Amino acid sequence: MELDVCDRITADPTREDITRAIDQSGDDPGWFINLSDDDGYVEAERDERGRFRLAYHSGKARFDAAETVDAATLNRILLAYLGGDTSWRGKLAWQRQVSPAKAAEAAGEPPVWAIVAVVASLALIFVIVEVLPESWLEQLPFAGTTFGNIALIALPVVVMVAAMVVNAMLKVRRARSWAQAPGRVIRSHMAARRPPKGNEIGTVVNIPAVTYSFSVKGVTYQGTRISLGDISGKYAEEALARYPAGANVTVFYDPADPGDCVLEREAPKGAVKGCGLLLLGVALLGGGLHWAVTQGAEVLKARMPDADVPVMLFAGLFGLMALLFFVGHRRYLARANAWPVTQGEIISSVVEQRGSTENGKTRTTYLPVVEFAYTVGGNRLHSRQVKLGLEISGSESFAQAIVTRYPAGAAVDVHYDPRDPSNAALENPTETNWLLLGVALACFAIALYASRAFR
Repeated sequence: MELDVCDRITADPTREDITRAIDQSGDDPGWFINLSDDDGYVEAERDERGRFRLAYHSGKARFDAAETVDAATLNRILLAYLGGDTSWRGKLAWQRQVSPAKAAEAAGEPPVWAIVAVVASLALIFVIVEVLPESWLEQLPFAGTTFGNIALIALPVVVMVAAMVVNAMLKVRRARSWAQAPGRVIRSHMAARRPPKGNEIGTVVNIPAVTYSFSVKGVTYQGTRISLGDISGKYAEEALARYPAGANVTVFYDPADPGDCVLEREAPKGAVKGCGLLLLGVALLGGGLHWAVTQGAEVLKARMPDADVPVMLFAGLFGLMALLFFVGHRRYLARANAWPVTQGEIISSVVEQRGSTENGKTRTTYLPVVEFAYTVGGNRLHSRQVKLGLEISGSESFAQAIVTRYPAGAAVDVHYDPRDPSNAALENPTETNWLLLGVALACFAIALYASRAFR
């Protein structure tokens, strides 16, 4: 055993050494103590209130006590550890300190292998287009064809979607073998996930903050993950309704690491639906483009021999997409105008700057970052949307004017989507984005001109 008290080392400490160190700890907030052996350690650090933040390492992972302890409790735990007694672990609730990879997974970030796969697909496109000799390219299927070019362009998107699906399937498969234990929800409320410190620009995501406790082999653990994926938006409110404070729950945990636990081991409903819609969209887009540049082009060429078919097809398809966006945006605004309004409060209001480089020149734009809080259905929610669906940026004076209009602490009216209260804004723009309609009409005019129908 070795005792470390504020970097003063004592080999083979006695019970008196430990008790004396704690009694003489004084009121220094930076005071710490560490008792270690070959299998791990127990350590504590004094906080500003005079209590101690406690942690231990099992030899495989570090666990932090969910609550601080007083000096008497710390003394008992260290003396028990000195004597080889581990029963103290079952008398406190512990939270396993997760690795950066686990934390990223819990936040819904893609795994490293998925990012590598997408980057590799981009590298493959570069190799095919720029590196491979013509003799090799001729051996590839669809080489030099329109369909082959479209497939190359779509490859990174297909790989990204496939990686999302495979990642979700791997998580579900791994969790099927997990053990389960009865647990209880300790805390349940809505929390806000903000951008990293130093980067205030970005959206605020409302997530369910559910903490539950359960015991495995006499040791009490605490978990905060609800599912294997990220839960936010309207699904966050549904999760809070399923897991209110005090509810009895079934906890699924990894037997090799009980700190890795969830309440639901199926793929999140939103993730399954999102991946399905994305796959369907990619399939429809790919199929439509393939038909347009192959059979569609031939049909048009047969009926309009004088037409510039490639230009007509491209302009027509682009115009159709712009028109669909216009109609969808107009319908969305119509629904938004009927959204209910609730009282909110400005939490913070600052101007942030964003720099970008184009053609060797640095351009700086300024964004008003206005965060407000409001309550819907008993849940306190946060948002940074000033204008619905729009990111506002411009000159410094422009951004400052908006920040001045919404100072911190001011009461404001908040428009929110009743189907997804996390989607809210201070201002609901009522004007239709006629630019999209103009783009659509211009594209249709180009397509009509390329058809040479009136020549």
